[in-house]
Amino acid sequence: MKKWLSVFGLLCILAFSAGSYHASLDATDDSIQLIVRGDDFGMTHSANMAIARAFKEGILTCSSILTIAPWFEEAARMSRENPDWCIGVHLALNGEWKDYRWKPVLPVTEVPSLVDEDGYFYQTEEAFLSANPSLEEVEKELRAQVEKALKRKIDIQYVDTHMGTARSTPELHEIVKHISRDYGVPISQGYEGDRVSIYEVPYKQKKKALVEELKKLGPGLWLLVVHPGTDTPEARALVDANPDGLKDVAFHRAAVTDALTSKKVKKIIEKRNIRLTDYRMLQAQKRPATGF
Repeated sequence: MKKWLSVFGLLCILAFSAGSYHASLDATDDSIQLIVRGDDFGMTHSANMAIARAFKEGILTCSSILTIAPWFEEAARMSRENPDWCIGVHLALNGEWKDYRWKPVLPVTEVPSLVDEDGYFYQTEEAFLSANPSLEEVEKELRAQVEKALKRKIDIQYVDTHMGTARSTPELHEIVKHISRDYGVPISQGYEGDRVSIYEVPYKQKKKALVEELKKLGPGLWLLVVHPGTDTPEARALVDANPDGLKDVAFHRAAVTDALTSKKVKKIIEKRNIRLTDYRMLQAQKRPATGF
């Protein structure tokens, strides 16, 4: 393993598995902490620009990088140039876009059960699972994705899963847990637990919805998972192959970026004394967080 597992990292992961963040807080601690995670870093150039803006001008605290995506190299360079950014690996086993396909990091001959007849990842979780993927090949590929990020000198702070596919069965979830422990980083889940979401909110209402969500937060650690983007011809061409996928992807992702950089959003965070945090900060605090 190229990245040795620190004693603290192992203890941190074991603690993540054993108990919740809230249980680790002092009874008198009534602070509100918020992780803001931007997914799909490396997917497109416009996504990369939006994530950079959200880090520099907005409230973004973490971003999950897609090592399989076409603009990964730019995202990797940006990560190296901004070592204060908290970057995680977005473990991917599917690519949901029509006319915009992704292949594994490994040669398809090494992971044939993970791809279709043309060597691409399946577009939906259902198609992936229906193909009876080899668990051995899944683990090989996901580890290769982490290793690719490490090879590009990215300081990985966590892992998570693209669209939840790599956690969609107990067996797959165990693989992600093993990777988390072996590399000494937590799993950021974002699909259950104490989370904030504006994903399905109409794009014209995202900024207002985020303000309202922030007003409701109580003491504890919260996770907001978003997909920053910009309204470009490239983004407008993206069509989700999932039947329940969002329409007007470009508008939704541009609205997310606007919300993250909004003065109103920043004002409510300041007014409520919401502490923006990331996984590096949590480790420094030595405070575990199941599901974050």
